[in-house]
Amino acid sequence: MTISAETASRALTSWLTYPQITQETATQLITREFLAQPTRPEIAVHRIERDDGTVDYGAMRCNRINIFQRWRKLETVEHSEKMLALIPAILEAIRKSAPELHKQITAGQSVEYLVTRLLNENTEAVNAALNGAPLPDFERECDEAIQALQALRNGYRQQRHDQ
Repeated sequence: MTISAETASRALTSWLTYPQITQETATQLITREFLAQPTRPEIAVHRIERDDGTVDYGAMRCNRINIFQRWRKLETVEHSEKMLALIPAILEAIRKSAPELHKQITAGQSVEYLVTRLLNENTEAVNAALNGAPLPDFERECDEAIQALQALRNGYRQQRHDQ
């Protein structure tokens, strides 16, 4: 599946909703993955981590501004090109820190993915009930199962309507 610049931009927005992910953390992870690529396009992504393990905060700030305040907005053709160049690094960083989000991005909203998600969320709700989870935890699991069911319903309707 080919990931568009728009999808990558939405993926970054979704990734930032995870509690452990800030723009700074995401910038560091994306930069690390970008620089680890054997061949990479010439875009303004600067090395953040020095050999002694310290952080170059100037480079971090520059990368963060470029990725999140400029390129992610996709306001120009150049921004879109730079976001496209970053997609492999973005996907790899997300895969390592948020595997479920990575699956969602790469699988799209296929019925198969949505069914798998529903089964997973349903199993977690059932386990919470059987294991005597506290009420707030049980409610959260039920809400997630309901959301997964609604996503499947919407995805199935959309795919059947498109045919």
